[in-house]
Amino acid sequence: MQIGTIQKTIKLFKETLEGLHVNIELLRLEKLAMMVHKAMTVQARYFHTPEHIFSLSDASSPIQALAALYHDIVYYQVDEGFIPEIQMLIATYVREEDGQLLLTAHVDPADAALARTLEVFAFEPGQRLAALGGQNEFLSALTLNSSLEGIVSAQDLLKATACIEATIPFRGINAHGESPADVLVRRLTAINAHHDYGMAAEEIAQTVEMATALSNRDVASFAEEDTALFLDGTWLLLPEANPSLRLKGIYTIRSYRQALQKMDGFLNFLDPNVIFNRYRDTPSLEAYTEMVSLAHQNLHTAREYLSIKLLTAAILEALAELTGGDAPMSLFMGDIDTADTDYVRLDDFLPQVPATSREEDSPIFRLLAYGRGSASSFDMSNSPLALFIYRHLGMEGSQRLLELAESMFEGQLDPETFLDQLPTSLIVPIVTACAVMATTRSVALRRYLAHKMPIAESEP
Repeated sequence: MQIGTIQKTIKLFKETLEGLHVNIELLRLEKLAMMVHKAMTVQARYFHTPEHIFSLSDASSPIQALAALYHDIVYYQVDEGFIPEIQMLIATYVREEDGQLLLTAHVDPADAALARTLEVFAFEPGQRLAALGGQNEFLSALTLNSSLEGIVSAQDLLKATACIEATIPFRGINAHGESPADVLVRRLTAINAHHDYGMAAEEIAQTVEMATALSNRDVASFAEEDTALFLDGTWLLLPEANPSLRLKGIYTIRSYRQALQKMDGFLNFLDPNVIFNRYRDTPSLEAYTEMVSLAHQNLHTAREYLSIKLLTAAILEALAELTGGDAPMSLFMGDIDTADTDYVRLDDFLPQVPATSREEDSPIFRLLAYGRGSASSFDMSNSPLALFIYRHLGMEGSQRLLELAESMFEGQLDPETFLDQLPTSLIVPIVTACAVMATTRSVALRRYLAHKMPIAESEP
């Protein structure tokens, strides 16, 4: 029998503290667990949820489990601030200025929670925090230290803080030839010596091995053997980073396109060689090599998939602009809730062509035809319109037209000129289907269609 996420969070917290030989009053335990649960179930959270904590927690390692419980408790830009319980804990340590967070310039030497967190992260008092520079990980670790100081031993808090620091993603080798794990060993060695934590060199090394294992589990979706499952996680991140997509049935074509653009930019920038970390034999060389190889493969496929989805959005955006301006995606596409088989969608009015065996072998075809691992709150799992476009243009043709679409996004190309670059055999069925769905735009769409039809009739 399954238990709810609140009960599961309390159970995990209780077992973790018992593993650390900590005795705590049940109501105090409840309060700690409720803070974690509340922070991880903020309305804007889609990926960084309690389920993410449970997937990272290792029952055999209470330090890792403790770090997992806290590592994403702060997600400042997504949550648009702190929940009250966290605000009370860390308000004296940070302030906002011009939309950015700054650390306090005045540090009480007796404040072990703040000092410990600053030293592990190598942050300085008064420092301006950056979202991509460890801000959320630091504030999450600070919340851990502030809420558990005097409950969990200082040495265990140091280890858990190191594990959270290791989850800062995508860092690679620094200018001194050090990996993130090497840097963490160096910092922990200095902290241990300065504060006399009593940790032997091997214990520090084992701590960094734990931290490395946790950091790799945190980004494990990049090493999914099935790209459809990897894309599931990607699609859960989109509404976290793009608030407009949380408005089911209301978000516009342009806001959808802009969200895809941001993700496309990130995936094209990301180096698959810096996703996973390795320290000593964690993970083994064979396992690490396989993880990096799968990351290369998933990123390559995801980039191609996103480019087709982005081109699809561009075509719809151009048609919307041409016929009255930006509009809800559902006006043109129909609702995404497909539980009712009688739901009418744009793809119901597109020509149906049987797939060839060659197409079936294409990973992009399979993703578009059969879908990601699951549907998201704002998008269907499969992509019939994108598939229709892909089958007409192929990857090379799609990439060429996407370059033109980007010129349109930047205002350098008007929507009609962009649409005129598409084959009439592709655009005419799409416009015809849009005219059926978007009844308020049908006159304007048919006017554009009348412009395209003579061209279509003249083609061989």
